[in-house]
Amino acid sequence: MKSTQSLNASLGLKQRPLLLGRMRMAEWLEMPEKEFAREIQKIERDPLFRKLHFGAPQYPGVIRRQRWPRAEFTGGFYELNEQITANGGERVRVEELLEQGPDLMPKIRKMGQEAFERYFLYAEEALPLEEIARRTGLSLDEVGQINELLLKIGAEAEFASPQKTPDRRQSCLARVYIEEGEPRFEFFSPYWARGLYHIRYDILERWKENGRFAGPELKKLPRFLKRLETVNLRQSTMFRVLESLAKLQSDFISSRRAEAKLPISLRMLSHRLDLAPSTVSRAAAGRSVMMPWDEEVPLIELLPGRRRVVRDILALWMKENPGQTDASLAERLKAERGIKIARRTVNAARSQITSAKK
Repeated sequence: MKSTQSLNASLGLKQRPLLLGRMRMAEWLEMPEKEFAREIQKIERDPLFRKLHFGAPQYPGVIRRQRWPRAEFTGGFYELNEQITANGGERVRVEELLEQGPDLMPKIRKMGQEAFERYFLYAEEALPLEEIARRTGLSLDEVGQINELLLKIGAEAEFASPQKTPDRRQSCLARVYIEEGEPRFEFFSPYWARGLYHIRYDILERWKENGRFAGPELKKLPRFLKRLETVNLRQSTMFRVLESLAKLQSDFISSRRAEAKLPISLRMLSHRLDLAPSTVSRAAAGRSVMMPWDEEVPLIELLPGRRRVVRDILALWMKENPGQTDASLAERLKAERGIKIARRTVNAARSQITSAKK
């Protein structure tokens, strides 16, 4: 009995970190986007992050940015600036932020959109602040002000989508398109468009060997890097769900036809992504995407059950030809959409469609 209790206690101790890790990730996935954006702001304002990200002339940065495939910041900085200003409401007014540095926008326009995105927005190249200043013709203070401006936009903007949506409980992440069979995303927030933090652990070891860290920094470093990895895991999980849904529903996104949606269950998608159903559910909850035709669609709407898809298809077919029999509709569903259902199920769906019209 004692040996069994000891074994159970041992297993409990081994599983505890895993369970705690899952609980923390669940909290991060459930975190509202605006709150998460403020967490990003805290991280990137931290002196340790800035040291690791920008490095120094003789020491390349440890942290770089890794963009998502086929993704960008919506319309470039200049168009987003106008969108946020025009929409107002709870969304940040860029001109109010610019009051803190009234000369910034002329300088950004002067350097050009390509340079702005290369050195500030996406910043995939690890460059010291001094080198960014040299290449852009800005002062170190101006480089810092522009980086701070992007953090404020990301943390304060309520995802400036092209249209106002009454239900602001949904955070609109991006506009989605289908190009050559693949989804493309235009994200509405800088931190989403920037992608993941790419941590160069080989460079980090060189920093340690060369004494680049003070004692307090070394003590803080493991926990700080773990936080960055958690942020990456949260974002990569959500992007995988977003990308997979866009691929699966590409016919609908391309055509705008509701009947083109595939029946996708939560279990099916979680199996496809090798994630727990609860993880997929948390990633989709409270978030939406903008369709090419300017309609904001909750992600959960891209996970329609089989019954709903069947009703949408049958509603269209019945409108085109009301005289079709249940048996013929069942055969057509099998032949054209690969959906196998019994004739009585078709009959029940038809009754629901008829009742809804009354």
